[in-house]
Amino acid sequence: MPGADYRDNLPAIGRVRIASSWSVRDHDSADPVARAIGEGRWSAASGYVKRDGLRWVWLGELTTSRGDAAVVIKGGPAPRLRLVPDRRALKQAIGASRLRAAGIETSEPIATLDVVTKEGQRGRWLVLGAIRGETLAHRLASGGMSFDEEAALARRAGELVRTLCDAGLFNRDHKASNLIVMETGGIGVVDTVAIRRRHGADARRRMLLAMCKELRGIGALPRRAQLMRCLRAASGTEREDWRAVGAMLRAAGDTTPRVDPLGRA
Repeated sequence: MPGADYRDNLPAIGRVRIASSWSVRDHDSADPVARAIGEGRWSAASGYVKRDGLRWVWLGELTTSRGDAAVVIKGGPAPRLRLVPDRRALKQAIGASRLRAAGIETSEPIATLDVVTKEGQRGRWLVLGAIRGETLAHRLASGGMSFDEEAALARRAGELVRTLCDAGLFNRDHKASNLIVMETGGIGVVDTVAIRRRHGADARRRMLLAMCKELRGIGALPRRAQLMRCLRAASGTEREDWRAVGAMLRAAGDTTPRVDPLGRA
């Protein structure tokens, strides 16, 4: 699974409390998910996919009283004041709602958990439903695709940008590691904190730039022919976008990510 280099487990949980329930489609899903997390009912495929200091992201299959569930946990230290609202979770929920209204598959918040580990450490964990698939970053970095498969993927990535723009939405964090190539072949969006209302060519080009910057930084930027297919699907003004995005990419300098989205040591 993506991020397999992170092999250790989540800390053993002593206590877990639901701070906020965010589930939109199923208001009863928070409690069984929280219980299953507290009891560590994970499949062998579960593991960390990202770490950044004290903050981390965990992805896995969870066995709940209502069946198996694929979830993502975004964990970090608890705030000093326990009753401080989880503004990031609220932004995530708002962003997910906007994407769903535009017909885009996304990772929906389920609950914010206040956790105390058996070692006495306090944390605040945001639990979201996971999109089944792999990140666009992993798919392109792994290679092995035919030219036609790469071309189809490039067009789908561009079509996603077009759908966002047609809905008047801008994803400020439109990185390839936040885009999931689903088992159905479509592309979904995770980490919806940065979804904004915005129109215009600049918004489109900045989303395209975010994808290209990260892919160049991890050595997985597709060849020019595929990039042009992506730009054409995004707007139909691929030549103008190519010049604008190319100029911004050159101005960005070194685009190596501070935290490797592929989970490499």
